[in-house]
Amino acid sequence: MTKPETQAVIFDLDGLLIDSEIVWNTVRAEIAAQRGVVWTEADHRAVMGVSTAEWVAYMIERLELDLGPAEVQELVSSRMVASYRERIPLKPGAMELVHKVGEHLPVGLASGSVRNLIDIVISAPEFAGRFRAVVSADEVGRGKPHPDVYLETARRLVVAPEACVCLEDSGHGIDAGKAAGMRVIAVPDPRFMPEAATLARADVVVDSLTEVTLEM
Repeated sequence: MTKPETQAVIFDLDGLLIDSEIVWNTVRAEIAAQRGVVWTEADHRAVMGVSTAEWVAYMIERLELDLGPAEVQELVSSRMVASYRERIPLKPGAMELVHKVGEHLPVGLASGSVRNLIDIVISAPEFAGRFRAVVSADEVGRGKPHPDVYLETARRLVVAPEACVCLEDSGHGIDAGKAAGMRVIAVPDPRFMPEAATLARADVVVDSLTEVTLEM
């Protein structure tokens, strides 16, 4: 990441810096179960990294909910906020890597999460003041695998997309980073492993944030 051509590093949030994918999945599965529907791994993969509007629409159709989009968003987000207020589940090496990279390069955050959840995380002592640009997919309209959230983060960092490295855990995120023209370091969660063909599109693949080095 400290190669001459690299001018900024952009991190994903859910599933990469914080172990939140399992929390999102549990919350959605509980809501589905209350309506007699089994929320599957395929359902979770379908909504990983997408914008709020996209996962809300997916849940309404999948669960045949008679609720409006705002109600579904609140139903899920309120449970996520309660979980984050209790404890932010940092991934091993997350804080250390963000701090280390930030000593050398501008650091951004490009997330598909809702803004109030992002703000809880980035205001925590571990990350406060560490990100020069923070963008939610809700601010750009289209979530991952579209490149919009990465392109906007690069724009706010005043760095060309091709001069950025992004770190991702999901298949949608890998595709978004590549579509933005960025170099992608994939750190997949073995519980939600991207398809092999998608993972192969990443420039570097490691098992943990603790394995990521500035030389990558």
